[in-house]
Amino acid sequence: MATPDPASQQPAAASPVGRDAASDTNGRAPAGPGTSPAHGDRRDGHAAGRAPGLRAVAAVAPEQLDDDRTIRRLVFNLAWPVIVENLLQTAIGVIDLLMVSRLGAAAIAGVGVSVQILFVIFAGIAAIATGTTVLVARFVGAKEFGEANRALKQSVLLAIALGVLLAVVGIPLSEPIVALLGAEPEVVRLGGEYLQIVFLAATALTLQYVLGAALRGAGDSRTPMLVAAGTNVVNVVVAYVLIFGHWGIHPLGVVGSAWGAAAARIAGSMALIALLVHGSGRTPLTLVGTRGWRPNLDLIRRLLRIGLPSMGEQLSRSLGMLAYSVIVISLGTAVFAAQRISFNIISLSFMPGFGFSMSATALTGQALGARKPDRAKRATWLSVRSAALWMGSMGLLFLVAAPLLMRGFTSDPEIVDVGAAALRVMALGQVQVAIALVLAGGLRGAGDTRFPMMVTTISMWLIRLPIAWLLAQQLGLGLPGAYAGFVIGSTLEALVNYLRYRSGKWQHIRV
Repeated sequence: MATPDPASQQPAAASPVGRDAASDTNGRAPAGPGTSPAHGDRRDGHAAGRAPGLRAVAAVAPEQLDDDRTIRRLVFNLAWPVIVENLLQTAIGVIDLLMVSRLGAAAIAGVGVSVQILFVIFAGIAAIATGTTVLVARFVGAKEFGEANRALKQSVLLAIALGVLLAVVGIPLSEPIVALLGAEPEVVRLGGEYLQIVFLAATALTLQYVLGAALRGAGDSRTPMLVAAGTNVVNVVVAYVLIFGHWGIHPLGVVGSAWGAAAARIAGSMALIALLVHGSGRTPLTLVGTRGWRPNLDLIRRLLRIGLPSMGEQLSRSLGMLAYSVIVISLGTAVFAAQRISFNIISLSFMPGFGFSMSATALTGQALGARKPDRAKRATWLSVRSAALWMGSMGLLFLVAAPLLMRGFTSDPEIVDVGAAALRVMALGQVQVAIALVLAGGLRGAGDTRFPMMVTTISMWLIRLPIAWLLAQQLGLGLPGAYAGFVIGSTLEALVNYLRYRSGKWQHIRV
C-alpha cells in the first residue's frame, strides 16, 4: 500500500523567489563551505554562475511580490504540485485498500497497522528530506550550484545509510513490532509479512523521498509529482497481479500488496536517479561528478540541524497515531478495519492542507528575507483561507455521504456503520485542521520551528490521546469517541497557533 511522501507533507522552505529567499537580513547570501558563486565546481555538472536548463521558479521581481494577484499565483504555484502528488499517493493507497479489503478484515488490519508503523519510520526520513530541501533551496537561490550538488550527494549518502539500517534492523523485528501493538495473531502474521518486504526495499524508499525533496528545494515540484504518477501505475499493476494471482502467478494476498509498493518505490528511485544523472531540465542538480561524494561532516551536521526539529515533530505525531492504533485495536478487528478505511478517506481532505502549509513556509521565509513581514502575513492568510475552503467542503461531504463513502470499500455492515459515524465526527474538525496546519507552516518559514513541535507534542500526548482513551474505552463511545479526541486536539492546536501567529513574535526570529 502506498504511503504519502513525508517530504512533501512536511512543510519546508521551497525554492527561493528572486533574491529574497537566498539572502539574510543584511542581503548576504548564506555562507557555505567550498566553492564561491564565481567559481563553481564544473565537475558537479554546472558552473556556479549559470545553470543550463534552470527555469525560474517565478519570473517576478521582488518589488512586484507585494501585489495580491502575484502572491496568490505564487501560493498556488507552490501548492498545487504538492497537493496533486499527495493526492496521487493517497489515491494509490485507496486503490490498494480496495484490493486488500477483498481479503477480509484481518488483511485490512494487518496492512493498516504496518502503514501506521511506517509513519514512525518516516520521521527519520523527514529529518534528511527537510534538511535537503532547505539547503538545496538556499544554495540554488545564491547560485552556488556546486554546493547544491554537494548537499544533494551528502543527502543521498545519508538516505542509503538509513535505508540499509532499516533493512538490517527491521526485517527480523517485523512481527515483534506488530505484536507489541496488541493485534490479534492473524493480524500480527499478515502485518509482519507486509513489513518485511517494505524493509527489504527500504533503501529505495529513502532514496525516492530524499531525491524528491532535493528537486523541490531547487524549484521543481512537478518532476516528483510526475514520478509519483508513474509509480502509482507500477504499484496498481504489480499489486493486482500478485494479490489475486494472474498471468499464471499464485495469489499472494497481503504479501502481493507489499511487493506492489516495493516495486513502485524501486521504480521511483531509479527514475529520479536517472533524471539527476542525465539532467532533469528544470534544475541545476546532478549526481554526476566525483566531488561531493566523500562524507562531509560539516554539511551532514547542517542537514541534520535543520531537519531534526521536523523529525521530532513528525515522530511525536507518528508515535501518537500509533498509540491511537493501540486504543482502536483494543476495540476489535472490525473497528480497526473501519478506522483504516475512514482514515484513508479523510486523507483526501488533508492533502491540500499540507500543500498550502508548504506555500506558507516558503513564502514567509522569502518575505522575511526581503524585510516584508506584511507580504508574509498576506501569503499565509491566503493559504489559510484556501486550505480551509477545501477542507471545510470535504467536511460537508463527510457529513452527508459518510455511509456511501464507506460502502465503496466494504460491504460489511458493522464496518460501514462504525466508519460512517467516525467520519461524521471527523467532519467537524476539518476547518480547524486546515488552520492549524497552515499557520504552523507560516511559523516554520519564519524559523519558529520549535513552537509547532511543542504544540504538536502537547496536543497529541496531553489532549488527543487521553480524551480518545477516555471516550473510546472508558465511556464506550468506540471509534467516534477516539476521533472526537482528535477533533478537540485539532481545535486547540488551531487556537494556539492562531494566537502565536497574531502575536507577531515570529517576525523577529533570527535564523
